[in-house]
Amino acid sequence: MDKMELTEPVNLIKSVFVCNTFNFLFAAAKSCLFPFLTLYLRLLGLTATETGIIIGAKTISAFIFAPLWALCSAKFRKRRLVLMFSIFMMALTYLGLTLVMNVNHAATACPGDIPPGNMKGTLKELLHNIKTNRTDIQPTKTQLQLNQTGDITSLMKTSKSPLQPTDLPMTTTEKEKKVNKIFDYGRKLLIELGLSKAEVDGLSNSDMIGLFQDMLTQKNWQTTIRQSLSPEEMEEFFTFLDQAVDAISKGEIKVGKKITKRSLKDTWQNIKTNLKSLKTAWTVKITEAEVEGQIFLILLLTLVFGEVFASPVEKIADDAWFEFLEKIDNLEKYGKQRIFTSLAFIIFPIIVTLIVDNTTCLFSLRMHPISLHFYMFGGFLGLTFLVAFFYPTSNSEKRKYKTKITHALNLTFCKCEGLFYILTLLIVGAIYASYNNFLFWLIEDLHGKELTMGLCVSIANLAEIPMLFFSGPLVRKLGNGMAVCLSMTFLAGRTLFYSYLWTPWAVLPAEMTHAFTHTIMWYAVLSNPVFSSNPTVDRGVRSVFSSIYFGVGFSGGSILSGIVYDHYGVNILFRACAVIAIAWCPIFVIMNRCCARPSVSEIKYTRLLTSEDVNSDSDDDWLEHALKTG
Repeated sequence: MDKMELTEPVNLIKSVFVCNTFNFLFAAAKSCLFPFLTLYLRLLGLTATETGIIIGAKTISAFIFAPLWALCSAKFRKRRLVLMFSIFMMALTYLGLTLVMNVNHAATACPGDIPPGNMKGTLKELLHNIKTNRTDIQPTKTQLQLNQTGDITSLMKTSKSPLQPTDLPMTTTEKEKKVNKIFDYGRKLLIELGLSKAEVDGLSNSDMIGLFQDMLTQKNWQTTIRQSLSPEEMEEFFTFLDQAVDAISKGEIKVGKKITKRSLKDTWQNIKTNLKSLKTAWTVKITEAEVEGQIFLILLLTLVFGEVFASPVEKIADDAWFEFLEKIDNLEKYGKQRIFTSLAFIIFPIIVTLIVDNTTCLFSLRMHPISLHFYMFGGFLGLTFLVAFFYPTSNSEKRKYKTKITHALNLTFCKCEGLFYILTLLIVGAIYASYNNFLFWLIEDLHGKELTMGLCVSIANLAEIPMLFFSGPLVRKLGNGMAVCLSMTFLAGRTLFYSYLWTPWAVLPAEMTHAFTHTIMWYAVLSNPVFSSNPTVDRGVRSVFSSIYFGVGFSGGSILSGIVYDHYGVNILFRACAVIAIAWCPIFVIMNRCCARPSVSEIKYTRLLTSEDVNSDSDDDWLEHALKTG
């Protein structure tokens, strides 16, 4: 299936079309899910530390196994087979995440269940209806006939802002105090569910009864209450219902014409029959920490093990395309396929987030709209799998892989200037991981929509396009070292701006600086004459730098940023990133000037010595593009 003879005629137009289509569809799949993966992990109840560990471990797994699979597939001439197997395993791994049970019921609850964030608006509507029809409800004059078992004093919590009843005259009798506490708790419960203190204080006791009647007869109220209250608050709510139903049944609380005593009693009696199942659900939630720990381990093992087999997709495709073009002596077309990758990352994040924001209950199947990210990912990945049947491949073995990597390591790790570029990329990679993983958490905390997040991804990728034309002149004007320093300065400003973000939409202008913090940085590093011996070694150097940035730096930064997020908060995290970036600038400039630069003759001599490797195989920036937005 993979074999292609040298004498076989090649349809170059068809091959280019297949390659571009493959890259476009694969990038479309990644852009629908990978930038938003941490949002799903948060929805499952994972902490920032756990999220950072999962992302970091996943990255290391890909960093280790992708080149191994690529090397083996080339050696045994099974590139297309391994490519298709990896695509299948990627779909299996990430679509399998949707099967993970969420103990908070948030990832499986339909938005029609009224999530806590929308509870306030729903209660406001009910409150408006109650006040509009207040003439139908007679003022309550409670006859205090509670039995001796009705004391709920032990269940009441100390409130920071005690609520005073509005229409029950305070007396000194013990039974009056008990009834007052019942309605005080009812008011406190409404505040917990989202109403303001002023709105609650304006309610009479009969209004409150009517409001609870309307709320509890709403569809899916159990899910709503369960998402809004803690287990302890739920126990208090059960007692409140028991006491209120008991008082209504004895005629101690009078209701008006619209809400009859019989309908109210029947409704709340039916609710009481469900208390056992609700208590069972909350018994499970009391052990939530244990269950979430199990979910963390399941997700960690799933993604790490899945990346072992799914990681080489882009590496194999890139190597195969380069060798295919090299064999037909048409290497000038290599690299143009990345335009379609960028195009997909510009278009599809906006589309998928726009659909998610305007979807309530996905396909009427009571699934959270975030599942749409996974299903669009699976759809595009399925199309990618079909195109992979026709992907152009070459079967030449990696003849001089070790020689190429040895030259690249000598240029980077064994020279002063190369070592400081390595340290710089390590720092920038860690900072990149910080905002790549947790910027959307900040936008979510500011009540931003997913469309804002999709625009962040699209604008960042769109900003790279014009900078491709200006990077060369700018780097030649400033010099490689100063261009890196300029990029670090923009990076510091970008992360500092994140820490003072006041509204979700304000993040969009900052995303345009991605052209400076990413595009110029990489152009300045890779165009440095110290690392430009010949095309073969250039590709090896790019592979080493990409591994440091997107492998070691990104994975380490993911873990560290998660720990900082949990202990100090997102604002401190971004400010720390800004301080590190700006503090490294003078160190880099000074050491870059102190390091002895090779002379022109030395560079030419090095190129002459390594010229025999010009035709060796590719280890291009596959890791950079695989993890760039994932």
